[in-house]
Amino acid sequence: MSKLANMSIHAWIVENGILNETGTPVDFKDHAFLFDIYRDFSPKLVVMKAAQVGATTMEVLKVLWGVRNLGLDAIYTLPTYEDVNTMVGSKVNRIIAQNPILQEWTKDRDTIDQKQIGEHYIHFRGTWTAKAAIMVSSDWNLYDEIDASKADVVEQYATRLQHSKYKYEHYFSHPSSQGTGIDKYWEKSDQKHWFIECDGCFQKQYLSYPESIDEELQIFFCKFCRKEISDNTRRRGVWVAKYKNREYSGYWIPLLICPWVSAKEIISYKADKSEEYFYNKVLGLPFVGGGNKLTRQAFCQNLTEESLYPEENEKVVMGLDTGTQLYYVLGTLRGLFHYGIAKDYTEIEQMMARWPRMTVICDQMGDLIGSRALREKYPGRVWLCLFGEDRKTKELVRWGANDESGAVTVDRNRMLQLCVDEFQDKRVPVMGTEKDWDEYLIHWNNLTRIPIYDSVTNSLKGKKWVKNGQSDFPFAMAYWRTGMMRFSSTGAITMPGDKFKPSRQPTILPGGKMQNDKKLVFADKKTNDWRL
Repeated sequence: MSKLANMSIHAWIVENGILNETGTPVDFKDHAFLFDIYRDFSPKLVVMKAAQVGATTMEVLKVLWGVRNLGLDAIYTLPTYEDVNTMVGSKVNRIIAQNPILQEWTKDRDTIDQKQIGEHYIHFRGTWTAKAAIMVSSDWNLYDEIDASKADVVEQYATRLQHSKYKYEHYFSHPSSQGTGIDKYWEKSDQKHWFIECDGCFQKQYLSYPESIDEELQIFFCKFCRKEISDNTRRRGVWVAKYKNREYSGYWIPLLICPWVSAKEIISYKADKSEEYFYNKVLGLPFVGGGNKLTRQAFCQNLTEESLYPEENEKVVMGLDTGTQLYYVLGTLRGLFHYGIAKDYTEIEQMMARWPRMTVICDQMGDLIGSRALREKYPGRVWLCLFGEDRKTKELVRWGANDESGAVTVDRNRMLQLCVDEFQDKRVPVMGTEKDWDEYLIHWNNLTRIPIYDSVTNSLKGKKWVKNGQSDFPFAMAYWRTGMMRFSSTGAITMPGDKFKPSRQPTILPGGKMQNDKKLVFADKKTNDWRL
């Protein structure tokens, strides 16, 4: 049995009488759905789950056993360093303290940042500082609460696997919205569902809401014969893959398959919790509610065939997102008329010469040198924007004065939300067709607002817009909208009650030239983005 425990995590659990952090023996009577996941060491694994199903305890035991017996170095990530402190202190260290075999393995039992298991290490890291992702190499990355993590930093963690022959990546989280976070990886997986067999008609099925719950009788029932499904039946399930030969081994764990959660409790969650909470934390499914994503439909209702091209002396504002490339959005108080990518600042200056009253609201962090040089050359016309939050006054925008002249601080989440809300309310006329703005919309599709929950109390702390891919144009839009708040007396683009004609005809003339403009041409690029 001792030799087998080096090869089988289940044999190890039995041989050593492994306890969880509360001192309770790890068994699978009520957690039968976790049995296969414990022993699944696929290189790519994703678990999309409801809250409080035992997954974190499982992953902690898996990484402790795996690092010891598979000879791997691992990185275990959580959204923030505060989350790392909480999880390692309340979960990892307590599990080690409860089990003599783990105390024997672990040399640094009380540390937070890392654990040495034999000759190998587990590094615990947050994902909201890029510095943490470049310090150590790894064979196995485990991403916990991926939906609340910073996507570009998670991508940097993946680079720490480059020199490993294993390159294991395991993702597990309750979801937030479609196409982002855990759902992105779930869509690439074989999508295993927990199938049970009805004791009456023997039909195999997986539980879903509302199809598997009788709300009047407050019971689970068979989708076919409508006989009540017992807790014991829910325990006796098997994982069935929806797809074959997928890159990721994937599991979906809703509270519906947890035998300690009754149908009555599911119904009460539906009645007492928000719809978003019910989908994410109870059903373990992604949810896109109003305002959590800029949908193509919401944007396209703003399209107009009316020319919004500015007159020579009209006030023009450019929102400019800097970096290796310069992504910009152009508009006036009448709406947006163009977006694009500039090769260098010479193109930006050409547009400033073309419209002598054009102001640029520019990202100050993407390119530290070029943006500041532009501001020095055009004082009063170029403002450097910093995303932050004014905690003292809760102002959306704070314009710098005196020593801070030429700088503006913007509440990032609220400004992005304002942009989405105004598109949804049809308040930002956009010149062109859906095809004209296709690349712009692809960037917006990579930006999602997700709920942030307290890791201890599980209460909602707030919501945050997170990137799940390239999203430069939405940030350029936020800079443009910031400029509109300075140069419009009301801060609005269109006034309440304003109407504009929906687009039916393209504004692109034969040859690809815009009306009234022979220099600017809309981007017309195709994409194979799997999310669309």
